[in-house]
Amino acid sequence: MQARHPLIADVRGLGLFLGVELTAEAEKVMYRALELGLSFKVTMGRILTLTPALTITEAEMSRALNILERAIGEVESEKVSTPSD
Repeated sequence: MQARHPLIADVRGLGLFLGVELTAEAEKVMYRALELGLSFKVTMGRILTLTPALTITEAEMSRALNILERAIGEVESEKVSTPSD
């Protein structure tokens, strides 16, 4: 995913705990992913912090990563805008 999306600066993780560092637009990605059904938090202003349940299935994890990739792609191409505050 990192190779396909210039918005992704770095990916770090341990086990199921995953941090995806973006170069910008982390909140836009978070809001778009939430609209698509994936919830996570943004830390330090640009790191998407994914902490799935230990009981997550491979199919559920695949769906989550697909949603994340779609959200990143849409933000990169400016197809969506952030909700107003």
